Amino acid sequence: MKINHRVPQQRHEDNDENKVLINPYIFRGYDLRGLVGKDLNPEIVEHIGKAYGTFLLRRKIKKTVIGHDCRLSSESYSGAIIKGILSTGVDVVDIGLALVGTIYWAQYYFNAKGCVSVSASHNPIEYNGFKFGKEFSQTMESEEIQELRQISEKGQFSQGQGKLEKIDIKEPYFEDLLKRFPVPLKFKIVIDPSYSTAGAFVPELLEKAGCEVVRSHCEIDGTFPLGTPDPTERKVAERLSKKLLEAKADLGFSYDPDGDRIGVVDDKGNILWNDILVALFASAVLEKNSGAKIVFNTLCSKVVQDIIREKNGKGIMWRTGHSFIKAKAQKEKALFAGELSGHFYFLDEFYPHDDGCYSTLRLLNYLSRVKKTLSQAVADFPQYISSPEIKIFCADDKKVELIKKISPVFKQDFPQAEIIDDERAGDGVRVDFPDAMFVIRYSQNGPYLTVKFEAKTKDKYDFLKNYIKKLLHNYEEVDWNSKINVNVDSLL
Repeated sequence: MKINHRVPQQRHEDNDENKVLINPYIFRGYDLRGLVGKDLNPEIVEHIGKAYGTFLLRRKIKKTVIGHDCRLSSESYSGAIIKGILSTGVDVVDIGLALVGTIYWAQYYFNAKGCVSVSASHNPIEYNGFKFGKEFSQTMESEEIQELRQISEKGQFSQGQGKLEKIDIKEPYFEDLLKRFPVPLKFKIVIDPSYSTAGAFVPELLEKAGCEVVRSHCEIDGTFPLGTPDPTERKVAERLSKKLLEAKADLGFSYDPDGDRIGVVDDKGNILWNDILVALFASAVLEKNSGAKIVFNTLCSKVVQDIIREKNGKGIMWRTGHSFIKAKAQKEKALFAGELSGHFYFLDEFYPHDDGCYSTLRLLNYLSRVKKTLSQAVADFPQYISSPEIKIFCADDKKVELIKKISPVFKQDFPQAEIIDDERAGDGVRVDFPDAMFVIRYSQNGPYLTVKFEAKTKDKYDFLKNYIKKLLHNYEEVDWNSKINVNVDSLL
């Protein structure tokens, strides 16, 4: 433990010494993402740390928790942002290598409203970034991110000397999760985090919970030799499915680098896209809480709405993004919220934030309680032919305008459909039919568009696929060959 004595806080003058040139596009919709060595380096990160410390002190927040993922640049960036925050007089608790759910949990453990996760989540290896806390279980949204940007650009920072503590909280974190699930979870589980951070935590946690764990690519390797650890990517899910069938396991789980998102394959090796899990978790919550509010994002399958209606719940569709969904769920006093990307929020029995470890235990506990396999648990759900989440490159300075061009086209081409392009969509458009839907939106945390489509019949599914493909080929802003693309073969 290292403790630094404080000096009285004061304001820096606005001078050239505090001016650092920063790419404005790294300040995204609800977090910060940039290219390592180009948009981000230790000097820039320390500068951002000073801005965040100043942001916290404006809100009379004097303590923050910081953890980082396993990317090659994350440990050095964590040290740089800590240095910047301490220079403003804000205290820092450094928990080291950590999942973002653990960082959110640590806010309560240390009574710290601030938090920073050093990670670019599911972005490719060339990126790194930061999620910033503003309150317990709350992260910055668009307005706060722009405030952080303005503070960074002006260079007028609070000055002081915070104290630094380095504390490993894995054991108390595990203890808290496990006491919430006291019945042993007797499953054989495959864990494949693609060499990312979850490999250092999830297998041990599940073994403590009573599971037999088959480790697959659980060693930590920040070069991500298998590619980006993205649970929504088909090749990741297919690899997990193959391993599950070889091991004759009950379920398989994959994770992204900061561990707040999961991917799942069932006992038969079937890939379940995460909106099916949104429907399953919603169903489970509504069985105990009839009439409860459930928040889900615009990209989710129609099966989510079908199940919520069937179970007498109140569904609330909202814009994509962990900060937006968290805030909406808390505002509406919803008991559960979920996203296609694999973020789940269990406000009925847990803190109101996303935590991949808790989501994993919650699913296993549910299956243990109902004495069903995962394939049995979802067998009676309405059936849709559904695409995975597709990501197609579109530059940050072009993607917003492209969506503005596309929205009127949908209204003209589908006059009988429900066109959702208001605050519920936020950054895109959803087109709803009685038996189908599709969504095109721009990403808040990367230079790409996100596409999702589904239908009850193969003919309608193929029609939507061909329509979307033809539409997007009309715009030169879309790069079909970018290495950042994910699941584009689903449109070919």
